[in-house]
Amino acid sequence: MPLALYNPKQSDTHPNHKDEKVLESAKFTVYKFNSRIKPIRKDRILIIGCFSEFGCETVGVTYAIPRLIKRFPGMYIIAMGWYGRDYLYRNLVDEFWEIDANLMNLRNYTFAFHHKSINLRHIEECASKHGTVVPTEVLGKYAVGNTCKTCGAFWNEWRKTTKNCARCGSTNIVNSLFGSAEKYRKTAKRIPFPSKDKFEWAKNVVTEPAVAIFARGRKTYGRNLTPEFYVKLIQMVRKMGYHPIWMGEKQSTQPCPVPDVFDFSRCEESRDLEKTFAIVQNCKFTIQYWTASSRIAGLMGVPFLLFESPEQIYCSGFGPAQEGRRLELTSFGEKKVCLAHYLKSVKEQDKLLYYTKEAILEMEQGIYTDMITDLVKDQEAVQILKTEYYKMVN
Repeated sequence: MPLALYNPKQSDTHPNHKDEKVLESAKFTVYKFNSRIKPIRKDRILIIGCFSEFGCETVGVTYAIPRLIKRFPGMYIIAMGWYGRDYLYRNLVDEFWEIDANLMNLRNYTFAFHHKSINLRHIEECASKHGTVVPTEVLGKYAVGNTCKTCGAFWNEWRKTTKNCARCGSTNIVNSLFGSAEKYRKTAKRIPFPSKDKFEWAKNVVTEPAVAIFARGRKTYGRNLTPEFYVKLIQMVRKMGYHPIWMGEKQSTQPCPVPDVFDFSRCEESRDLEKTFAIVQNCKFTIQYWTASSRIAGLMGVPFLLFESPEQIYCSGFGPAQEGRRLELTSFGEKKVCLAHYLKSVKEQDKLLYYTKEAILEMEQGIYTDMITDLVKDQEAVQILKTEYYKMVN
């Protein structure tokens, strides 16, 4: 389905994204998931933009979109999003509009729940010809915003659970997802597990005991590790008795630097997210550094090892960090979080490998408490942040 775009205005060019080439049109593949007849009236069709980062997209799929659907009962729901993501929406909406694979470079303009892409904004505007559009950034409002059912007031507050309306004082409010993560986790619309056929297919792909490695290779934010680091990681994992498999979307994943490791990210089948989930289900755990690919294991209830900065997990400003909240909402199994600052880790990659091995050994013993490495700037300060974080959220 081709979707023509509006001609951009001079003011549309964001100063940080002058390199974005303005498109004349964008092609989508339409997935119809059920036999519901699409209404003729546009006001009965709701089109939801899902052009966010993967870590936030999973929060949208499991919590925000189900809330939105409940708010508009009977509407014909269309999700519009990234290439290869149809599996996430199969049991959730009526249709999924999948953007062309050649436009996946637009992911470089995404930031958490929103984007700064001229083309993605035009796509969402043009979709209004087909129905009522909910822009991508609106899903983020469910994560950080509270709504009063009595007076209709809306306000941002996610660092703690709000008990009273900021305007009328009513207690009849819908809290933000991040502010009440433990409460809402019970209401998650879980992504379906892969079919038996896909699970059995994945069994023939992996060699047990398997470990999936996700190697971040994004332009946005950077925080990519070197190929040389991953060569050493693979060697270490093998010495520990595991068989690594290289995973991820090719648009945001480094190619595997070790020829005899199966690089699923470069296979055509990697666009089938159900197969990705099935492979991870057949792994002992996954490993990732400064990336939200841990969601894949978390959503399937498979243990994962994640290295992340303390500011992302524990504290941002004067309250809990959003990534910590996102992990709580989307992890349905064990997780091992190791705290380390990226810049220090890049300079001391052997030490990063050492802590990776120590974390794996603890996981083998069933120890999943957070590990504060000396790759943070101040271990004592991070320990305080950790203590205060868990006091605040528990």
